[in-house]
Amino acid sequence: MANWTGGDSITPFFTIWTEPRATIRRIVDTDPTRNVIALAAIGPAINGLASQWSKALGNNANLSVLWPLWVAFTVAAEAAIGVVGLYLGAAVLRWSGGLLGGVARSVEMRAAMAWAQIPGIVATIILLIAVLSGVPGPQAMAGTLHVDPSFYKVGAVEGVLGIWGFIVGLKCIGEVHRFSAWRAFAATLIPGFIMVLLIGFAIFLIKVVVGHH
Repeated sequence: MANWTGGDSITPFFTIWTEPRATIRRIVDTDPTRNVIALAAIGPAINGLASQWSKALGNNANLSVLWPLWVAFTVAAEAAIGVVGLYLGAAVLRWSGGLLGGVARSVEMRAAMAWAQIPGIVATIILLIAVLSGVPGPQAMAGTLHVDPSFYKVGAVEGVLGIWGFIVGLKCIGEVHRFSAWRAFAATLIPGFIMVLLIGFAIFLIKVVVGHH
């Protein structure tokens, strides 16, 4: 059980890895807005920086003098998209979880989703360090994706962190909804299932309309 105090600003960044339910419960009970915007923005921003730097390493001879401005714009845009995505995603999961008996408020769901991104943020930091160290990222060449062998280790670490982050996310979502991680998993599937049904129905209508002409 996480026993850090509300004034401890460091501990939850560690306990979220091993005690996600206790950690997110303490956060939403004390200050559900704590670091939420920053956490939503940091991961996408670092990923955008890593992507731009990787492209620059592969094409440094043709860099424009405006490249630093483009990087700054990309990083800012990615951060903004991350925040917007958090609000939209939280609204959707609050609704889908509610269908399964969940009771999370919007602010609690945003906290759960934001804090669950910490493993992913660590993964993007590792990716950035690898890129800055000269490890080339995947590059599209002649219509195919070329992956340098040295990148596979980075990819493996990112894969492990991605899986762990997914598990943490389910536990955090389950906690704020006050149900199990399995039910949280079902809540994440509902939006996609409904989207598939809507797309299928739209395709069916199009075929019917076209078939009558």
